[in-house]
Amino acid sequence: MSLRHFLYQGELTMSQLPILLIDTSASRCAVGLAADVLYQRFGEEERKSAQNLLPLVAEIAQSADIALNDLSAVAVMAGPGSFTGLRIGVGVAQALAMANKTPGIALSNLAVLALAAAEESELDTFLVALAAREGEFYFAAYTLDENLGVRLVGKEQVAPADQLIMPEGLEEAALVGDVWASEESLRLLAAGSLARASHFNPGVSLEIMAKLAAKRLAAGLVGDASSLRPNYVKEQLDY
Repeated sequence: MSLRHFLYQGELTMSQLPILLIDTSASRCAVGLAADVLYQRFGEEERKSAQNLLPLVAEIAQSADIALNDLSAVAVMAGPGSFTGLRIGVGVAQALAMANKTPGIALSNLAVLALAAAEESELDTFLVALAAREGEFYFAAYTLDENLGVRLVGKEQVAPADQLIMPEGLEEAALVGDVWASEESLRLLAAGSLARASHFNPGVSLEIMAKLAAKRLAAGLVGDASSLRPNYVKEQLDY
């Protein structure tokens, strides 16, 4: 898939490339390499990220003819998501960033979904919700941002629907994620907080990861290998 439309829009520049992308938040791992085109590889078996991830990284680097020590950054989907999957992906990203002295970028799944919805919506505020455990939901609000792609409003949360804190003063927003339609508690939350709402259920894609990672890199929102950590939203899990 070509990234030239990103380049034309000024969202990616050749000086920001190549960026390695790692996503183990779902049942099958995915690896991307954003260069002149977006190279993509996907694990064929579910829950085999530990076995598949490094071979996919080696394969995609060979296909792109790019040495790992020439990377501009290693971007990893840090969560929230599968706890085991997140640890695997972040661990591999840490190792690659450290070995190649490459900056690391930890991406929130919620931010990636917000940016994906922005590709489909004319709205500029996005309320993203994902199912967690025991009746709780991961939740965050984002607004469009020219420099960052999307900007977090407040903080990411995990709680039952009736304990989630909605941004104040909103009249209209995009509701992102399938749980808005399937969970009555979230529908009531939206109905009580918004005059108008549109629903979007985009998937996480390596293309959107590349776009968000490049924005973060250009803004200097990177760290070293030690800064890459799984994002469980709350530090002390009580389940």
